[in-house]
Amino acid sequence: MTTSAQSPRPALGPGWTTLSRALVVLLGLALVGSLLNGAFSFWAWRTFTGWAADPATIDLDQATTYDTVTVLAASVLTLLHLSVLVVMIVWLYRAHRSDRMDPARLEHRSGWAIGGWFVPFLNLVRPYQVVEDVRLGSQSTFTPPSNVVLGWWLSVVGASLAERVTAVLLGDVDGGPGAVAAIARANLADVVASALWVAAAVLGILVVRSVTRLVVESPYAPRTDAVRVAVPGHLA
Repeated sequence: MTTSAQSPRPALGPGWTTLSRALVVLLGLALVGSLLNGAFSFWAWRTFTGWAADPATIDLDQATTYDTVTVLAASVLTLLHLSVLVVMIVWLYRAHRSDRMDPARLEHRSGWAIGGWFVPFLNLVRPYQVVEDVRLGSQSTFTPPSNVVLGWWLSVVGASLAERVTAVLLGDVDGGPGAVAAIARANLADVVASALWVAAAVLGILVVRSVTRLVVESPYAPRTDAVRVAVPGHLA
């Protein structure tokens, strides 16, 4: 735990709320992308399941379309998820090390807002802990852990694991007689992953808005602030 004897913490600055708004927008785009991908994967699961049951019904044109859409969807979703990750890391790091926090209430160093996402095994819990750090550090009274934050993080971890399962199933596709059935199973796993990403996006938006409100209204905010900032989705 950090101590209040440290040097003055840097000012949060009005640009942080711009990051909050950008993060909400990116999460909204990720939400739409995951919904569309889930619908496509559901179609692919039903289609390939039918083809596996009756190979005579295989449509090569539809198979080609599936390949094209799969590559495009994977590229777009990867870009969206990376964008969310980068902006969230910057957003968390700036809040965690800012003058809106009570250092005595922080359980982790600010560097974990960055490194916590990349250290194997530790990345299963540390990002969640850093978000809770910011929630606690921006308040003067004790508050229990947030169920919304926990739900968001469990959705993120669950979606990531489901994506791993999808990748493993696709890796088993060898062009043999069971290839069509394997692709069907992979798409079913991707439906689960997409549903979890949708939940993660919805809950993520709620987390960003609630944490932003707490930080903006922090009792530790400098009283000389001349700029009044707004919580994303709310009037200033």
